Amino acid sequence: MGGKPAVPAGGGESTDAAAEVQAPAAPVANAPAPGPSAPEPAAAEPPAARRRLPRWPQVVAIVSAVVLAAIVGVSAAVAAANSGRVMPGVRIGEIALGGLARDEADARLRDALPSLTVGSATVVVDGVPTRVPYDEIGRGYEWDEMLDAAFAIARSGNLLADGLTRIAALAIPTDLPVLVHGYEADAIDGVVASIAARFTSPPIGARALYDPATGFSVRPAIPGSRLDANAIRTALGAAISGPDPADVVVTLTTSPVESRVTTAIAQAAVNAARAMSHQALTIEGGEGMQATVSADDIAGSLVFGPGRDSAYEARAGITELRAKLAPSAELFAATPRNASFVFDATGVADVTPAVDGRSLNLTRTALAVMDALNERAGGASVSVVEPVYDAVPAPLTTEAAEAAAPDMARLSTWTTNYVSGPGNSFSANISIPAQDVNGLVLAPGEWFDFWERIGPVTLERGYGYGGAIIGGRSTPTGVLAGGICSTSTTLFNAAMRGGLEMGERRNHSYYIARYPMGLDATVFATDTYKVSMTFRNDTPDPIVIRAFTSPGVVRFDIWGVASGRTVTLSSPIVTNRVAARETTIYNPNLAPGASVRVEGAYNGFDSSVTRTVRDADGTVIHVDTWFSHYNAVNGVTQVGPALPPPPTPVPTPEPIPAESPPSSSP
Repeated sequence: MGGKPAVPAGGGESTDAAAEVQAPAAPVANAPAPGPSAPEPAAAEPPAARRRLPRWPQVVAIVSAVVLAAIVGVSAAVAAANSGRVMPGVRIGEIALGGLARDEADARLRDALPSLTVGSATVVVDGVPTRVPYDEIGRGYEWDEMLDAAFAIARSGNLLADGLTRIAALAIPTDLPVLVHGYEADAIDGVVASIAARFTSPPIGARALYDPATGFSVRPAIPGSRLDANAIRTALGAAISGPDPADVVVTLTTSPVESRVTTAIAQAAVNAARAMSHQALTIEGGEGMQATVSADDIAGSLVFGPGRDSAYEARAGITELRAKLAPSAELFAATPRNASFVFDATGVADVTPAVDGRSLNLTRTALAVMDALNERAGGASVSVVEPVYDAVPAPLTTEAAEAAAPDMARLSTWTTNYVSGPGNSFSANISIPAQDVNGLVLAPGEWFDFWERIGPVTLERGYGYGGAIIGGRSTPTGVLAGGICSTSTTLFNAAMRGGLEMGERRNHSYYIARYPMGLDATVFATDTYKVSMTFRNDTPDPIVIRAFTSPGVVRFDIWGVASGRTVTLSSPIVTNRVAARETTIYNPNLAPGASVRVEGAYNGFDSSVTRTVRDADGTVIHVDTWFSHYNAVNGVTQVGPALPPPPTPVPTPEPIPAESPPSSSP
């Protein structure tokens, strides 16, 4: 090769290049292939200096440099001319913005683009339309985003790319899309929620019904519907996402929602209920003790609802069954009997063993009935159920009575004398309740309640009608068991003098002289109201109530283990005395001159008596003050008409003397 160094590709000075272009070298034939350098053959040098021919890459480089310089120059000129303005040729939705400042471009867009808030979308759900105005959901253009996109054209920071874009834009426009937002998130959420709620309804499950007159039936299920809020938002958003301002219609359908309790499930529950209640069920406890739960009662006790293995089933309600069984509980109950004492003339001679009682366990018996009914639902035939009992131990055991027997003695006594007659059904109303409690044993801590301890007060047991105080007046034979207060008062005084803890006590309306002043204890009972006399065995040992009756006499003794208790009674303190008056009432139905005493005269007053009970060490156990208010009752005597006055005597006429014969003349 020649002796001049090679010019780098794309390099060289412009003078050399010009020279080379003006004097190109002659072609050389048979030029050797490129390879290692070899010695040049000797040849004569041309007279002028030889020049190396230019290569095509260098030419291209030079041209490119020239073009680039031109692009840069033109681009710079365009950029300078549009500083702070949209580059030429930029359009948004065919709206030319080239050469406009930002506020000018913004104004042109707002003037040229149609409003997106005047139309509406109609959402049709299952054929029912709902109009959604565009302005309510905030449909509109993305003004800032569109302007930002327009001003970003040819301003990427890449000189070559930006320059080409600027130059190209002089001949070919740059089109940008119109940007819109179909809705504001907060606004459409409310619309979507409203539409979804309007077309969403919960299913109404089937239900079993019972009417005592018609039996069991099924109310069919009603399916619900569901419209998903996201589905509404997606469909509506897609329909209004473009720049077309026209109204749109979006069609949707709801999805059916089935109830967990279908009509078929409820019907199966009704079929089971019918099987459970097709016949009565007998609770049979032996010894003639039985109660029947009727088919209607069974049906009425059945309830329907979710079960362990089913969404809906029939089952016997434990509360309802307990209510049905409760009235029969007394039929199966047995009252425990305390150990008792056998007396002879000297005192306690023997002990009668205690007998435990029983009570019907309502809950466990109801569960047994439920099991039987469930077996019926499964196809079995069950008609009898055994009751379930709880043991009720006697308060006083045989062992405790035997331990106390050697030390038993009479602790107190009280006797009431009365007139046996119609006012007490000739002693029956006093003697019968006294004998009911004769021999009754109270265990330590056990209460005595007069009405609970005596037997039924009925004519069949020998009671009769007797006297009572009604409305502050005496009624000779106005109530059943009249006169029974002699029994309660006598027992009250015996227990009180025995030092026992006393409970309920009420005085009579007026004072009755056969009772100790301020220490009477009336009792009475109606269907809805009761006044009783109560006391408690607050000793550590059993006590025994012994009764002795005969016409005109009732006596109670309290027996127990002597503990050294002493009882002190104050004298009655009497205040507020009111004297009774005697009154006479005319009764035309009485015989003339007759009179009848219909009410005695009883003075009124207030009385208080205090009892103090001490133990063997003198420690006070009880202090009771009984206050009594006795009304004054005026005596009443009825009188009949007055006797007629005796007739006036008729005087006896004097006899007329006989006439003398006439005298004759001589």
